[in-house]
Amino acid sequence: MTSILAHQISWPCELSEQTKAEILDLAIELEGIEKYATLLDGDHQRGLFYCAQGLGAFATTSLDNRPLASFIFGKQMWVGAVAIEIFPKINLYTCELEPIRSLFFPKKDLNELAKTNSEIYKLLYSIMRTNTPKLVQGMHLSFYGIEERIAFFLLELARSKKNTDLPRIEIKITQQQLSEIANVSRPRVNEVLNKFSQRELIELVRGKMIISNYAGLNKALEDKVVM
Repeated sequence: MTSILAHQISWPCELSEQTKAEILDLAIELEGIEKYATLLDGDHQRGLFYCAQGLGAFATTSLDNRPLASFIFGKQMWVGAVAIEIFPKINLYTCELEPIRSLFFPKKDLNELAKTNSEIYKLLYSIMRTNTPKLVQGMHLSFYGIEERIAFFLLELARSKKNTDLPRIEIKITQQQLSEIANVSRPRVNEVLNKFSQRELIELVRGKMIISNYAGLNKALEDKVVM
């Protein structure tokens, strides 16, 4: 049972109040991103996550370390439905950018509830329908250049904070973290960020970055990438 109430959660679809209560009865409250690293582990480890607070990222690579896809997640996002039934042979990197507080719903408990409540399948489908395009977009981006990938993830991080209308958007991320999310070497990240800074699209501050021209950075990406 969780201290977070049903009306405080952003549900991905219409569910009955009874279903919401039954789902929340399964919830385990978590702090940090450590549990997210088990997203592709065995059945006993898997489940759904609801991010109640914070900001994080996944980055996936093939077993021979080729970049596959990266995914930014934050407050009010559901994660895990796409991976809940598959066992892909990939590497998964997790990164906590802002302190994360989550609810975890074990797969085995959801499966048991689904035997008597078919709305569980509706929940899973709705989460997959929302997140699959983001994963496909991340995979599509891996075919583009380094500059485009870094611009994309800076914009995604800005969008996740839901304040893109501000004149200056602060993102707490280090160059090393951005390197790992975008699957780009640290020196190349530094090179691209300095280029963006010279064009007055961003400002570099120790331990964080500030997008000072969101529209300009977005336009620079749109000119090169068809998403």
